Formats: sequence, structure tokens, C-alpha cells
Amino acid sequence: MSYRIQCDSCDLERECTDWPDANRDARDHEAEHPDHWVTIHELQRA
Repeated sequence: MSYRIQCDSCDLERECTDWPDANRDARDHEAEHPDHWVTIHELQRA
């Protein structure tokens, strides 16, 4: 499964191959930028 993380306040948009990586990257970004909100989207396979 793949996931995309996307920030509402900057141009952060990244694909991750698994949930732990996506969650870690989102958490780290929000810790570094407390006023940003990162969402994690599950990407559908075609």
C-alpha cells in the first residue's frame, strides 16, 4: 500500500511506501512547524 502526505500550509507533498513512514514524516513535519496540518491519504492501486 502507498500513502501520500500533504501539508495544508506549505508545498510538502510526498509519497511513502508504508504507513509507519508516512506517519513518521507527518509527525516530524508537524513537530517542526506547529501551525501546519499534514494529512495522510491512502493511494488506490489501479
